[in-house]
Amino acid sequence: MAIRSGIDPITSIQMASLNTAECFGLHDKGAIAPGYEANLLLLDDLDTFAIGSVYHNGRLVAENGKTTAFGTRPEATDPAVSRALNIRPLSPGSLAIPIGKSNKAHVIEIIPNSLVTRHLIETVPVQNGLFSPAPGIDLQKMAVIERHKGTGNIGLAIVKGFQLKSGAIATTIAHDSHNLVVTGRSDRDMLAAVERLKQLKGGMVVVSQGQIIAELALPIAGLMTDVSASEVAEKLNLLHRAAADIGASKAFNPFLTLSFLSLPVIPDLKLTDIGLFDVKAFKHITVGA
Repeated sequence: MAIRSGIDPITSIQMASLNTAECFGLHDKGAIAPGYEANLLLLDDLDTFAIGSVYHNGRLVAENGKTTAFGTRPEATDPAVSRALNIRPLSPGSLAIPIGKSNKAHVIEIIPNSLVTRHLIETVPVQNGLFSPAPGIDLQKMAVIERHKGTGNIGLAIVKGFQLKSGAIATTIAHDSHNLVVTGRSDRDMLAAVERLKQLKGGMVVVSQGQIIAELALPIAGLMTDVSASEVAEKLNLLHRAAADIGASKAFNPFLTLSFLSLPVIPDLKLTDIGLFDVKAFKHITVGA
């Protein structure tokens, strides 16, 4: 990105390697010299940064866009790290968001490619006293569901910026507590996403009209997988294409963004399993304004 912006390639590489390593005190990384780890990229072209091969600890691990053998794959059999999500049964009522008579609500607005969010107060569509996503309005539900101890905690919020036209996306990568986080345009699709993640023992899913249209299982603590890197990459590509198919914004990574909306240490608004959190005021608040 720096090279495309006009910065000299050598300076760009130094910024991303040696400068960074020195900044964080990583004394054996960031340069090619005696005493440094032999983690290397061999480039075919400096201007386009076309990578010919990759070495890790002096060993060739990728060439011409493909990984080389990494040895045998470990088996994830320890029940302590590969167990079912501990989530109590859910119903459509589990996702109900009451809104007061003013029809105004505190809303989390996404800032594309930023961990910071905006705290909005907006008039939202309401049916029978409950928030109800409406066509043409970029407001949808979000839930953080506690998945470790079976507490039954479900935090609910309204989020703006995903631009979904239908369906839902969900993941069990949700910093820092890594509960299950889901957002969508309908309760049916959100519940289908939760149910599928329970079956997978964690992962990432995209749902449309009640059907799973893309998924990546992460059965190791709901965060990792034991399948090959190439298979993970293929499924991630399918996930992002499926998210785009249901209208997700292409201006940012929807799953990466979703995974940080539950981190209650970064302003302005975030969502935990016990509710909407105003980071600046450092307290939980109601959704209704």
